[in-house]
Amino acid sequence: SSASSPRTGPPPRAIPDERLSRAVEILERSRRPLVWAGGGALQAGAGKAVGELAERLVAPVLLTYSAGGLLPPDHPCLVDAPPHVPEVGALWDEADVVVALGTDFDGMMTQGWKMPQPPHLVAVNVDAADASKNYLPDLVLEADAADGAAALTDRLSERGGLDSLARRLRELRKGVRDELARTDPDASAFLAAVESALPPDAMVVCDMCIPGYWLGGFHRTPAPRKLSYPLGWGTLGCAFPQALGAALAGEGPAVSISGDGGFLYACGELAAARQERIPLTAVIVDDGGYGMLRFDQDRRGHPREGVDLDTPDFVALAAAFGVRADSVDGLGEHFALALRGHVARSEPTVLVARAQLGPPPNVSPRWYRR
Repeated sequence: SSASSPRTGPPPRAIPDERLSRAVEILERSRRPLVWAGGGALQAGAGKAVGELAERLVAPVLLTYSAGGLLPPDHPCLVDAPPHVPEVGALWDEADVVVALGTDFDGMMTQGWKMPQPPHLVAVNVDAADASKNYLPDLVLEADAADGAAALTDRLSERGGLDSLARRLRELRKGVRDELARTDPDASAFLAAVESALPPDAMVVCDMCIPGYWLGGFHRTPAPRKLSYPLGWGTLGCAFPQALGAALAGEGPAVSISGDGGFLYACGELAAARQERIPLTAVIVDDGGYGMLRFDQDRRGHPREGVDLDTPDFVALAAAFGVRADSVDGLGEHFALALRGHVARSEPTVLVARAQLGPPPNVSPRWYRR
């Protein structure tokens, strides 16, 4: 369903008027509000309601990994970068009230809960215990994010300054991207290549791999459910088989992003892709091993153990299954051109990019809060 599609299921529970009035009172007093929306907001189809609440509050919106695409990339209140970047984390630090919509503030988003408790926190969640387990709300509105956000917007008075906020966030986004281009030029080129090569309806499925982590944190996801990002430990190898399902759903072209190690977990599914003519582009970023573990060992000064691998010839492997495959060096313009061509084909294909990326700021070894 889209962010604005009507919800099906049981009728919404009425929010007690006393609690709603108290929440509105807290928000009306705020001068630096912030909206934090999670997977519950996406499941509720709350994109329109969250956007309207943010505009009414004149508040920046931070989206968790599970809420990617909830707001369109050009929404004036969307921050469009993760809180693991200091400039974005500063929005949390300076907020005098946070409105939390459909989120439990998990450890991966909060840098191991190192983000400080905000001065005031108003939570909207179908489960009050879930809303309260990691940060302490002033109060919880027990409702889904669409109903709760709409109820708050209806009661809040108009504010000025939306143009000023939009300008500030445009400058923040540009600053973040410019800094990434300086500190991580190869990753910056990879993000640009994926964005330029894929149509808006493409479904991107990330594995637990460095290029997947970059997309999870920084891909400009155009709509809900257009980026799948693994959030649990032990999900290595998930992307290629999951993307077969996404391709069969048929809501735009599907692309899996795997490392060489992760792809080998389920490479036998190339047989299913070939036999059923499943239109999927499997991208394999081959850095000759487990790049994230290699980074950890190097950073700690440990000898490399079990991280530099003899990887197969993936093009030959795909050809053995009768699947078209190509390889490129790097993740820049040649990769973008090849990816665009692969996605345009209505058949299974494999695209191998020989490249090494360093990890992004949104993975724990690079968290700035300690």
